[in-house]
Amino acid sequence: MQERGCRSFWIADRGLLATGLLAALASLAGCTGKVGDGPMEGIDLGGSSSSGTGAGSGVGGSADNPTGGSGSTVARGIDLPGEPKFFRFVRLTNSQWARSVQDVLKLAAPSGLEVTFQGAVSGTTDFRNNELLLDVNQRGWADYQAASEKLAEQVTASNAALTAVYSGTDAAGFIQSVGRRAYRRPLTAAELTSYQTLFDAGSAMEGIKSPFAKGAALVIRALLQSPHFLYRTELGERHAPLNGYEVTAKLSLWLRDTTPSEALLDRAGELTTPDAIAGRASEMLEEPTAVAVMREFHRELLHFDRYAQISKLGVPGYTESLNAEYQESSYLFFDRIFSQGQGLRDVLTSTKGFVGPGMAKLYGVPPSGSGFVEQDLGPTRAGFFSQLPYLTLNALNDEADSIHRGVSINLDVLCAPLGPPVAMLPPVPELKPGQTNRERITTLTSGCGGVCHNELINPVGFAFEHFDGMGQYRETEGERLTIDSSGSYTFSEGKKDFQNAAELMQAVAESDQAHLCYSKKLASFGLQRDVVAADMPWLSKLSEVSKSPGSSVKKVMVELARSDAFRAHAGGSQ
Repeated sequence: MQERGCRSFWIADRGLLATGLLAALASLAGCTGKVGDGPMEGIDLGGSSSSGTGAGSGVGGSADNPTGGSGSTVARGIDLPGEPKFFRFVRLTNSQWARSVQDVLKLAAPSGLEVTFQGAVSGTTDFRNNELLLDVNQRGWADYQAASEKLAEQVTASNAALTAVYSGTDAAGFIQSVGRRAYRRPLTAAELTSYQTLFDAGSAMEGIKSPFAKGAALVIRALLQSPHFLYRTELGERHAPLNGYEVTAKLSLWLRDTTPSEALLDRAGELTTPDAIAGRASEMLEEPTAVAVMREFHRELLHFDRYAQISKLGVPGYTESLNAEYQESSYLFFDRIFSQGQGLRDVLTSTKGFVGPGMAKLYGVPPSGSGFVEQDLGPTRAGFFSQLPYLTLNALNDEADSIHRGVSINLDVLCAPLGPPVAMLPPVPELKPGQTNRERITTLTSGCGGVCHNELINPVGFAFEHFDGMGQYRETEGERLTIDSSGSYTFSEGKKDFQNAAELMQAVAESDQAHLCYSKKLASFGLQRDVVAADMPWLSKLSEVSKSPGSSVKKVMVELARSDAFRAHAGGSQ
């Protein structure tokens, strides 16, 4: 396994080694499992593909390594499956790569080259930025090589383009400046020497470009294929704090989705204490880029991509144009929650939502014109999960889909351990005369014999029975049948009764379980790894912050940045 991990890492630098000019990186070619000399000497790669394990992966968990991933997957009522590897090298996501090359090369517009890159396979981890999904295979290597060559040609094609990258004309200054941006730290003396050798070789090549442009092009190709650019590193001893540059890179790639700016790199030496790191995170959370990052978080958490797949056959009031409105309305809701310093409690109980032009009639509110208008939707619409986008997505044509509404809230909001579904799911039968949807689903699931449906899924799903398949509120169902949306749910701290969706959402907002779950999801996204039961000590602190009066998503994220889980390397010492 170690050999495979080493090979996956080495692929990223193969093009440089083929030139024979970067001897400082030649140790990678032997695939010994160790990287280079100097500050990287003796560091085990640990494996960069999802199948790698490697030394120091943190698997197993013990008193000596309490963040291991084995053992029970349930703690304080929430499911915490997974097996984090704590890789010392975490490959940039396609999005991080795209924004980083734009900033490193000072491009006026995004390159767009990442669109053709191989994407991470979703569904096996909470988020697609998880370390387990960020390997480099042959396809990935080819993507990086081709992109680096194209970008190097682009920014050296004219004096104006090259001047934007570096305003001077000296090789040493170019290597030092651009290399610092690409590596997210100053280059070592050995690295400067190696790149100078490469620059000189490029300058002597044939071609109509100036010697400086030819040398710069070869250096750019090398920088963009280097593991120091393609991977974020955590090279310290086990449990030792990350150095200032590593923390700066980790914060910037998390909260800006790109390489650190020159200003951030200049202040990297300040990040030596938890308070300093938390303070820097707090500053960055007020930037517009953080809003975009949190859009991606909530998009993956609550599956906003599925809105494009909504289809209704013969349902009055539905048009395909609503799908895009549902997605944008959802983004705007969570943008407001984040930007205005609100928290999970507001996600679950706020009656305000964004109404698009096609949604107004379904909500029963005045038309919103051509754009989106924030409106109070009334007491029956408590929180995001009582709004049209969620309810329409989780529906069967024009009928409520109680099962999927219950499943999604259990998994995405409460992290309840439901277990896998049965292999062959029976279809939902047609409604019988005089039968409510609740009666139909109760009959369908009564034979399962377990707590999964009867105590977890169904009670939550039935709370939303007042909302039909288009998310419209109704007092009665079918032939004026009485709707029963009452129930009870056993949270980690005990059972709570409710009469409808609004009361259920209030109970969820007050539960420890929901705040633990949301904190777990935030941490998994921020740390780019599975969060497991052994992480519960610091995860509980995040949950306490989330549940405290007047708290916000930002405060939870700042607490994560302050924690040892973020600012120290949790893996092995090899």
